[in-house]
Amino acid sequence: MGEIEVYEYEKMDLENAFVITGFPTVGLVGTIASRFVVHSLKLHLLAAFLSDYFPPVSVISNAEPLPPVRVYAGDKKCGPNGRCNQLIVMLSEFVPHFATLRPLANKIIEWCKENNCETIVCIEGFNVGEKVEEVPLAGVGSTEEAREMLKRYNVELMQEGMVSGLSGILLYEGRRRNFDVACLLAGTHADYPDAKAAAKVLETVNKMLPEIEIDPEPLYKQAEEIEKQIRVHMEKAKPTKHVYTEPMMYG
Repeated sequence: MGEIEVYEYEKMDLENAFVITGFPTVGLVGTIASRFVVHSLKLHLLAAFLSDYFPPVSVISNAEPLPPVRVYAGDKKCGPNGRCNQLIVMLSEFVPHFATLRPLANKIIEWCKENNCETIVCIEGFNVGEKVEEVPLAGVGSTEEAREMLKRYNVELMQEGMVSGLSGILLYEGRRRNFDVACLLAGTHADYPDAKAAAKVLETVNKMLPEIEIDPEPLYKQAEEIEKQIRVHMEKAKPTKHVYTEPMMYG
C-alpha cells in the first residue's frame, strides 16, 4: 500500500526553488496558509501526486476538477537572500491515510532532489489547549542549515515535543537524506480551523521571501468568516455509512 506517482502538467526549471507544504492537521493551519499563498500570488498548477489509496475525490476550483494533492508554481524571486526564481506550494484539503504518509514524504523529497529544489518549509499547527492572545510560533529543522535559517528569522526552535503527520515524516526523512526541511508551527486549537494562526505563520514566511509581498492582513480580517465556512464544510465532510466524504472547501 502507498505507491505514489507524480504527474507533471508542464515542465519548469525548478533549480533552487523554495518549496512550501501545507496539509490539514491541527487547526488546518497548513491548508489555510498554503491556499492563501496560491491565491494571493496567482500561482498556477504544475503537478499532482497521485495514488490509488488517496480518497476518490476531485477538488473543484474555478469550475475545474483538481486532484487532491497538488503542486503550484510561479516565477517569483524568492527564498532567503533571493537565491531562487520559483516558488512551489504543495497542498491538500484531505488527510492522507497513515500508510501513504511515508511514501508521499519520500516521493516529495525525491521529486525536490530530482528538480534541484533548495528547501522545503512545512507549515503546521500545534495544540496549545486554550485560547491565547498572542499566537506562539516554533520551528524544527532537519539539518543544521535548516535550523540556522529558522534562527535568522527569530523563530524559536522547539526543544522537546512532537510533529505529526506528513511534516513529521518530512523532518526525519530530511535528516536521513541530508535535505533541508524547516517546519514552522503556530500554536492553535485542535477543535476548529484557525486562520489567525495561519496568518501568524505567513508573517514569518513573508520574511523568508523578501522579493514577494504576501500580505497576511486579509487573513486576519477574514479569519472569523473563513473559520465559520470551514466548520460548515467539515461538518458536511463527516463520514457516513456507505457514503464517501465531501472535500473541505472554503472561499
